[in-house]
Amino acid sequence: MTQHAVHHATVGDLLWPTLNFVIFVAVLVHFLRAPAVEYFRARTARLREALQTGARARAEAQALRAALARDVENLPALRAQLRADLRATAERECEALLALGRAAAERIRTDARLLAEHEFAAARAALRFEVIEEAVRQATALIRQAIRPEDQEQFVREFVAGAGAPA
Repeated sequence: MTQHAVHHATVGDLLWPTLNFVIFVAVLVHFLRAPAVEYFRARTARLREALQTGARARAEAQALRAALARDVENLPALRAQLRADLRATAERECEALLALGRAAAERIRTDARLLAEHEFAAARAALRFEVIEEAVRQATALIRQAIRPEDQEQFVREFVAGAGAPA
């Protein structure tokens, strides 16, 4: 086995890599500083905008939650109000329908009364005509039975005398 000698680093051995690293960092800073600053500036703006959007969304959600809570609390009152409105509307419609029904019933009564009066007048006229015809028929029959031939001759003479006389 051979022994290796242990080599200790000197300042000269560390100087060139350190100088190389410093130059590399300086070049990186020189060329990448503006894009890195712009990247972080844009990232900061995006984060701020996202935070503001989130805050607005949270505020809108809280307002919506509060409105929904108020609406839920007002549901019994709203239900009672709707029921009262529906009942009032139904009562108005009922009254309107009843009024229309009453008006229609009155028209029907009036029409029926007029028709009954017309039918009564027609029946009265027909009855009067029948009574007159029956009276004439019975009177004719009675006269035919009661007139004797000499009465008939006297009627004819009086008629002829009356027809020949100046009026």
